[in-house]
Amino acid sequence: MLDNLAQQVLSFLVFMVLARFVAPQEFGLIAIAHVIVTFVRQTVFDAISHPVARAESTSDTLYSWAFSVCVLAALCMSILMLAGAGFVSRFYAHPELVQVLSWMSLVVLATGTASVYEARLVRRMEFRPLAIRSIVSVTIGGTVGIVLAFRGAGVMALVAQQVVTSCLALALLVAQARWIPQIALRNLAFKEFLPEASRVSMTGLFNFLASQGDTVLVSIFLGSYATGIYNFAKRLTSAVYLVIGSSLLKLAIPAFAEAGKNPDALRDAYVRILGTTIFLMAPLLAGMSILAIPTITLLFGAVWVEAAPIVALLSILYILLAANQINDYLMFATGSRTVPMQRGLVQTLLALLLGWMFSGLGLGLAWTSVGFVLAGAIVWPWPQRLANSRMHFSFLKLISALKSPLLATTAMSLFLMATYKYMPLNIWALGCMVSAGALTFFITHLIVIKMWPSSYDALKELIRRRHPSTS
Repeated sequence: MLDNLAQQVLSFLVFMVLARFVAPQEFGLIAIAHVIVTFVRQTVFDAISHPVARAESTSDTLYSWAFSVCVLAALCMSILMLAGAGFVSRFYAHPELVQVLSWMSLVVLATGTASVYEARLVRRMEFRPLAIRSIVSVTIGGTVGIVLAFRGAGVMALVAQQVVTSCLALALLVAQARWIPQIALRNLAFKEFLPEASRVSMTGLFNFLASQGDTVLVSIFLGSYATGIYNFAKRLTSAVYLVIGSSLLKLAIPAFAEAGKNPDALRDAYVRILGTTIFLMAPLLAGMSILAIPTITLLFGAVWVEAAPIVALLSILYILLAANQINDYLMFATGSRTVPMQRGLVQTLLALLLGWMFSGLGLGLAWTSVGFVLAGAIVWPWPQRLANSRMHFSFLKLISALKSPLLATTAMSLFLMATYKYMPLNIWALGCMVSAGALTFFITHLIVIKMWPSSYDALKELIRRRHPSTS
């Protein structure tokens, strides 16, 4: 968790500075290149390293074999990316992409080479080197990018940031791993890992479509400028989900496993996980959506203001994503393992279809984002109904149990919508608005808990976990 939190916070701070010096279109170009890197990592490198790390028994010889295959694959993918740079550039009608993709091929090479080192450290439960890797590489890479952006390097500042970060991350992993791999491509059964590698690759492809399919559609139909704007909004909203939502989701696995198939225990665990998630995520995303224009203008620059409505739409999407993933974990825990896969597949295909329809019709970026949100909203009632049935819990009772975070977020949102238009555009006024909104949220929460004690008290639960001796 430290690795993830450190990387997200530092990356966001670097991004906030770079956004002041680099145009949306240039961010869109690097987003296109990053999509290619992500595709290769999830479908190729993970398919090689993960099965070896999950094997019942591992050895340095086995890791050396995986390392050799990953390096060979990384070389092939880098050469392919280098050779295809001209084609991709012509497809998007951006000559700058040739240089961008050529340099980003080094990121592919570094990522592939580092994948087995990372898998080995995770298997050995050595997370400190991963955290050091993230903190140091992101800080130095971000500093290089900021300096170059300040000097007017444009998109190449973003490229340099990515190249330095990935290469330095590899060097730090090698230095801390206390392991020197050997070239080993013989005497190991490829067939032993081929079935698992195929499954990991297909899962990676599915995850890629779910997480990056929207960016691919926006880039193809709306161009690099819209891609930059969309990814800006996605980065703001996903930061809340990645730091808060995904961390809380890790608590769902042991909580549901302990509850087994007992409806009462499942219900208590579910309300606790979902209630805490909404308590933390909903006010942050709602406040970010309402105050998007002044926040973006003051922190990132007026050039990014077009992203404000997209921030509001994607905030809804990430709340739905968190709820759906909690439902997925509950389905897994109760033996319904096919439901999460079906839900994810249907939602991904529907999102791509609606996004393709809206973007293809030329309705613009906002309507394309509406398509992605609609897919999540249309699919959500199905897994929610199944989850409620496992807990013997009606939807109205679930809403009643969660009335505190829901009503507190509503009260805060109404307050901000009624007052922010009168706010002067400066950082001190924005800070006062954020503080007043937070105060409104917490006061409403305390009032609701006082009036309806049966409502889940996430604040009390968080304090109890922070100071367990007082409970």
